[in-house]
Amino acid sequence: MKTLVEYAKGLPTTDPARPLIEMFATSSDVMGAIPFDGLTGPVYEGFRQASLPTVGFRGINETSTTGVGTIAPFQEASYIIDHDLDVDRAIVDRYGETRRAREETMAMAAAGRLWIDTFTKGDNTSNPRVFDGIQRRSRLYNRAISNNAASGGGALSLLKLDQAIANTNQPTHIIADFATMPLWIQAARTQSLTGFVVQSWDDIGKPKLSYAGLPILWGYQKDDHAAMLPFSEVGSGGGAAQCTSFYVVSFRDGGLKGIQLKPMSFNDKGLLENGITYRTHMSWDVGLVDEHKYCLTRLSSITNAAFVA
Repeated sequence: MKTLVEYAKGLPTTDPARPLIEMFATSSDVMGAIPFDGLTGPVYEGFRQASLPTVGFRGINETSTTGVGTIAPFQEASYIIDHDLDVDRAIVDRYGETRRAREETMAMAAAGRLWIDTFTKGDNTSNPRVFDGIQRRSRLYNRAISNNAASGGGALSLLKLDQAIANTNQPTHIIADFATMPLWIQAARTQSLTGFVVQSWDDIGKPKLSYAGLPILWGYQKDDHAAMLPFSEVGSGGGAAQCTSFYVVSFRDGGLKGIQLKPMSFNDKGLLENGITYRTHMSWDVGLVDEHKYCLTRLSSITNAAFVA
């Protein structure tokens, strides 16, 4: 299993797909962190632990305990993203092939945001063309915790976030909307919270935030697009639609991971018969798997206010 970033780096530098996949993968830090597994058939077939066997001590001359655990099989399908990256010939004539590459990378960034929006809010019952996202999957197996049961929600309680982390098997990341970054930074410099929210820097001096040792992922940076997890949810106690959710996830094999029938592919069609359009066709047959019952936890009912302990 590899992330898309790792896969792109393994391609030859001369492969025209490499920069397009890199743009897709780096359009979101979530996309850069989640691993992808391959499919060997039309669906992914997995197994979740349903119950453990009963095992006990025995006395001399007593019989041993017997019994087996139960496993629940499940299937996950993949869903097709197909897109034609079209560029007008006149643009290429005026600005050269570098401008065509720029137009294509913008299309890949938009495709990356589509995937992230589906990853968070996808609902196969309302749109059968997409996979279920983590919000819908959090309804199963006690994967949802309310941050504040009052009408209209409340400021993030770090205690509730701790409970969400404890409810997740082998957690690896926290996912929050980019708009909440100032609240995390404020918490990092608040003396009563210092030591819990940590701001540090990577090898090239870029700031990064973590909580309880878990890196925080923001989806994507500020740009001309809708927020990934906006303050537009109704809290568990009802009231105004002014809440957001954070997610604690376990990105790993056996946890939460992507699936793909085959790696993302590109087919350069060149100049079409109309003599006007240069076309590159992108195709990706992709899905999502939550293999462990507790590989994700949703913490809902969070308002845009300073964090509390």
